[in-house]
Amino acid sequence: MNRTTTKFSLVLIAGILALTTACSSKQGSGAKGAEGAAAASAPANHPNRITIGMTNPPLMFNPIDTDASGSNAAIFVNRYLFDTLMKMTNPLEFKLQLAESFEQKDPKTYVVKLRQDANWSDGKPVTSQDFEFTANLVANPKTLTTIRNYISFLEGLNEKGRLPEGVTKLSGIKVIDDKTFELVTANPVDPNLVKERLCDFPIIPKHVFENADPAALNSQAFWKNPNVTNGPYTFNKFENGIVQLAANKNYYRGAPKIEEVVVKVMPAANMVAQLQSQEIDMNAGQGPGNIPPKEWETIKGMSHIQTTEEPTRRYNSIEINTTKIADKRVRQAMAYAINREAIVNQLMKGIGELENGPYAPSHPYYDKDILKYSYDPEKAKQLLKEAGWDSNKTLEFIVPTGDAVREMSGNIIQQNLEAVGIKVKQVNFDFATAVQRAVKGDFDLLISSFSSIIDPDGSSNIYKSSAALNDMRYNNPRIDELFALGMKETDKDKRFAIYKELQNIIQEDVPLITIYSEKNLIALNKAIDGKGGTIYGMHYDVNKWSIR
Repeated sequence: MNRTTTKFSLVLIAGILALTTACSSKQGSGAKGAEGAAAASAPANHPNRITIGMTNPPLMFNPIDTDASGSNAAIFVNRYLFDTLMKMTNPLEFKLQLAESFEQKDPKTYVVKLRQDANWSDGKPVTSQDFEFTANLVANPKTLTTIRNYISFLEGLNEKGRLPEGVTKLSGIKVIDDKTFELVTANPVDPNLVKERLCDFPIIPKHVFENADPAALNSQAFWKNPNVTNGPYTFNKFENGIVQLAANKNYYRGAPKIEEVVVKVMPAANMVAQLQSQEIDMNAGQGPGNIPPKEWETIKGMSHIQTTEEPTRRYNSIEINTTKIADKRVRQAMAYAINREAIVNQLMKGIGELENGPYAPSHPYYDKDILKYSYDPEKAKQLLKEAGWDSNKTLEFIVPTGDAVREMSGNIIQQNLEAVGIKVKQVNFDFATAVQRAVKGDFDLLISSFSSIIDPDGSSNIYKSSAALNDMRYNNPRIDELFALGMKETDKDKRFAIYKELQNIIQEDVPLITIYSEKNLIALNKAIDGKGGTIYGMHYDVNKWSIR
C-alpha cells in the first residue's frame, strides 16, 4: 500500500512527487523493436501509443482525495490529466507549468500569473477563480481530502489546517483578475516550501464543481469519467484494469506527439514478462509499479530496455493502531522483534536501505544519532513483560496484495512477532479494501508505505493528530506543537533542532515501525524518446515524448 504524504500513500509524495502509477495483450501492445543496442521501432498496428504497467489499480480519479482514488495509482494517471502551477524537475529545481510567472512580492506574499492560453479541455479558460475554488474546497472541514497540508502555509486556516467555522473563503488567496492572484502565507516561510507544495496541488474546474456538496465530493460521477481536464492528455475510459488516455490536441504547451497513453494493471510478476515481450513499454515505478528487486538483473539484461535507478524518500512501514495498542512499550517491543536487516538483505537484494524514523538517511533534516531499533528479540520479550502483554491476545495483521516484496516481508514480520510471544493473524486484502480498513482505523497492524517532500513539514500529514494520513490515530500534543513551530521558523539551524526533537519523539513513541526505503526502478523501451525516471519531473514534458 502506498501513500504520498501522499498516503498509501503515503508516498509521493509525495511527494513530491513521487510520481506514481496507473492504465490484454493486443490492446496493450507497446513499441516493439529489434534486439540489440539499436533503438526499437514501433509496431505497424500501434505506431503512436505508449503502454505503461502498474500493479495497483486506481479506484477513481479524484486528485483531492488520493486515498479514496487508490493513492499513487490514481496520482500517476492524474498527472497526465491535471496540470499544476509548476513542477519540480530536480531537487528544489522548479519549472513553471500553468503559471506564467511566480514572484515573491514580500516575505509573506507571492504573485501568480496564469498562462493566458491555458484552457480546460472543454474550451473554458483556466482561471484564478479555479485555483481559489479548489483551495477553499480543500480547506473546507466537510471535504474528505488527503492534500490539505499542501496549502497549510496559507493565511486563514485554523490550528487543524481547515477553514474556521462559519468562514467560506481563505484570506490567504486574493484574486486580482482572471489570470492573476496573490498567495499570502500565515508567517514568513521558505519559498521552496511554498513551491514544493504547489507542485502537487491540483486545480479542478470551478464551473464543474461549484454546486457540488463538499461532504459528498467522492460520490461525484465525474471522478469515474473526468472529462474536463487541463493536462496533456484527456481521459478516454477505464475498463478491465486498463486506463486509456488520448492526446489533448489543444494542450497549451503543445499537442503531445504520442497520441495514446495506456496504463495497464497487472501482477508484479507479469510486468517482467510483458516488458520482455514488449506488450508494455514502461513500468510506472514508485510502489504501485516498481520492478521486484529479484527481477532487476533480468530487466537490465534486456537489450531493448534502458534502465534507471533513482533514490527515493519513500519508506515501507508497519502502521500500529495506537488506540488498540496504547502502551508504547509494546510498540517498541515490536520494533526490536522485527529482523529488518533480513528483509533488506534477503528480499531487497541490495536495492534498499534500513529506515529509521520519519526521514530517510538522505533527507537533509535526518538526525544521524536518532534512536535505532536493532534486531533484539530478548529486549522485545523484556518490554512485553514490563507492559504485562497478554500472550493469548491475537493481533490482525493486514498485508495488501500486489507487491511481492511487501507480501514476503509480511511473512517474515509475522514469524518475528510470534517468536517473541505476540500472536499474529495475517490477512491479505486487495489494495482498495486495505485502504478502506486503514482509513476507518479497522486494523491492529498494517503494512503500508509513505513518501515525503524535501521540506521536513511533509511528514506532518502523517504524524499530526489531525493529519489526513494518520491512520494510526497517533496523538502527541508536543508533536503538533513542534510541527507548528517548524512551519514558522526560517532559520535553518533552529529549524533543524525542532525537527531533530520531533523525529526522536516519534521514534520513541513508535506509532509506526519504519522498515526500509527502496530505490525507484524504471524500465523504458529504447524506442521511446522520453524520460526514464519518475521521481522528478517525468510528467513535466510528456507532450514532447515520441516513439522512434
